Amino acid sequence: MKFYKFLFILLFFPASLFSQEFKWNSELNFFFDNTEYAKSRLTRDQTMAGVTLTQEIGWQFDGKHSIMGGVDAMRSLGTDKLINDIHLLAYYQLKDENTLFKVGSFHRHDLLDDYSDIFFQDSVKYYKHTMEGIYLRKGNDRQFVKLWLDWTGLQSETERESFFVGASGYKRFGELFFADFQSYMFHYATTRPNPRGLTVTDNLVGQLSAGLHYSNSSGINKLLVSAGVVSGFERDRVDMDNYGTPTGGVARLDFDYRGFGTENTAYYGQPRMVLYYRHTNNMYWGNPFYRAEYYVQNKLYWNFIDNDYVRGQIAARTHLSEGKFYFEQMLTLSAHINNYHPKKVKREPTFWERVFPRSGRASDGIEM
Repeated sequence: MKFYKFLFILLFFPASLFSQEFKWNSELNFFFDNTEYAKSRLTRDQTMAGVTLTQEIGWQFDGKHSIMGGVDAMRSLGTDKLINDIHLLAYYQLKDENTLFKVGSFHRHDLLDDYSDIFFQDSVKYYKHTMEGIYLRKGNDRQFVKLWLDWTGLQSETERESFFVGASGYKRFGELFFADFQSYMFHYATTRPNPRGLTVTDNLVGQLSAGLHYSNSSGINKLLVSAGVVSGFERDRVDMDNYGTPTGGVARLDFDYRGFGTENTAYYGQPRMVLYYRHTNNMYWGNPFYRAEYYVQNKLYWNFIDNDYVRGQIAARTHLSEGKFYFEQMLTLSAHINNYHPKKVKREPTFWERVFPRSGRASDGIEM
């Protein structure tokens, strides 16, 4: 009870001291992801389905500083529990034209959307909603750098210490070409005390790519072609002979036209996640299909609704690995409302909005 009184005072008492603006945000995320991987030796098949509700309130002062608090609650569909997982959100945020800085416990959202599934598989997005640490983004849509720390495990008698340290960047050259990189180090330590003789391990991954990115106002939302190299260093600090430096090439082709799109990735090189047999997904947060020498992924999707408040997508994925095809079907929907005031820009209406226009001609641009 004392904690809730403290949170109430923290959020509302400063209003009497400064000229501030009250902020609130409500967000709901639904996911259904059915994987058919039963014959794979690299990963397991499962059906993931659930809904997450996020509620935040706080105060903004000087137009760019905010203190926010709230909860993030997740329920898996079909479970007997009312709530399967709940996290406290409490963070400071600095946001202006070229800076986004967060410290505390905050929603992951799209903060790391430049990282591919080599780094984070889909289940991380579904079940690991929050980051606990520090996040900094400097730059704009044409060039930026990100630095971040995410503390994922507090060392105890039963919990192993673990955390991420990451950095990424992006640079646009002219109107077509770009180069980018993504990287992180995941530290996976022991319990304290350590009666089972657990060892400290590290997983470092880095990817460097270059390519072209094109879009226009006539319906092509994205055309992206890129190629790059991904490498890593994976080690056990006790068994120093047990390490790996997996390296391979990555190619990507994405295309989106009026909400219909495809995303394609191909990897060829040394098998990744060399210590997976020992630590599985506890140490590796990426897609286990990259444990093969080659892997090809194709995704077909339709954004059946996409506006200021709701985005829904139906998708199907095909995975080629181990000489076999594996299939996956997904439905995701995200809805949010808040009292923020996003900049209004013109965009082309989606197919759905053309079929069921809200007002005016179906070919009119829509303000966001």
